Amino acid sequence: MHMKKDYLNKKKGLPSEVKKTIIIIVVAVVLLVGMYFLTTVILNKDSDDNSKITENAIQYDEILAGESFNQSEDEYYVIYYDSSNEYSVISSLISSYQLNSSDTKLYSVDLADGMNKKYVTDGDIVTDNASSLRVKDTTLLKFNNGEVSEVITDTNEITSFLNS
Repeated sequence: MHMKKDYLNKKKGLPSEVKKTIIIIVVAVVLLVGMYFLTTVILNKDSDDNSKITENAIQYDEILAGESFNQSEDEYYVIYYDSSNEYSVISSLISSYQLNSSDTKLYSVDLADGMNKKYVTDGDIVTDNASSLRVKDTTLLKFNNGEVSEVITDTNEITSFLNS
């Protein structure tokens, strides 16, 4: 009699316990793969949203030196500074001035940026136009209608301006 049962089980293929185990494993793998893709989609969506917010918050009013003369406001300031100078407090003062949204817009130009290196001078400051512009580290220019109306290079004056 036992022979007949064994023969019938072999004829069906796999024993029912093995079939159940395989089905459970397949279902578990499908669920895990589904959860993986669902999680990556959600995380990618969140990271895209966060990167847009962070990018806007960080990129507030930094421009390239060559753009100094063509901002949209009638009156604005542009400060030229070196962000790689770890002893300078100018970077944090610029941030707080820009975030406190003063009456007059302040744009910043990071002289450590390779695109701005050609505008740095050890000699005289030149503020005639964008192509001949030459500034020193920590220079504040006031623009009226696209032309420079004031040049401040004294760090104490610049610091007091940014603190106002």
